[in-house]
Amino acid sequence: MLFLAIGARRALKNVQSSRILVTTSRNPPQAVRTFCNDLVRSIPNSIKASRSKSSLDNLAEKALEHEAVKIVIVDCWRGNIGKIRLFEVGESGLSQFYPLILVKRVVLRRTFEHVRTKAVKALVLLTATKAFFEADRLAASLSNFFKISRLSADEELSTEEQAAMHISLDAAHRIQITFLQTLLRVEVGPRTTVSHLVQRPRK
Repeated sequence: MLFLAIGARRALKNVQSSRILVTTSRNPPQAVRTFCNDLVRSIPNSIKASRSKSSLDNLAEKALEHEAVKIVIVDCWRGNIGKIRLFEVGESGLSQFYPLILVKRVVLRRTFEHVRTKAVKALVLLTATKAFFEADRLAASLSNFFKISRLSADEELSTEEQAAMHISLDAAHRIQITFLQTLLRVEVGPRTTVSHLVQRPRK
């Protein structure tokens, strides 16, 4: 990984933001672009940027241009969404934030009846009261990465908490990450079913 250019390093020191840049792998299919749009509408303080031919180092500089210090990259596999990678921007470029999320399937927002048309301004993370270890570990990681409060599903939400990222298990006991409209407790998506998680490799 190359070091950031001097100008970019100076920009990093001046960034006082938790903004998140959402982008794709190169030449993404429409489903990946739509999913990124869904994420930006679902996650506060996030923006979408076109990947084009940008390398990871170029993405780090592009993030700083948008005053973002974190990046979500949605990669495709055989024309579908294959994995979600999380990165933090530092002076030496990008450092990967784990786990790496390998995707089984995605259900886009347009599939759900109660879709919000506007981007949400507040988000919390909800987990099942009894979440098994891997789901609980993912919830802790996502709460840390996105800097959002984590609550259990039976805790009462305030009226300011417009939406929730919800981590649960499907009928096949696979982890699901979805988004809820909190006032009605209805799913608005997008919903991501996880194939498996890749944790930080041992040194």
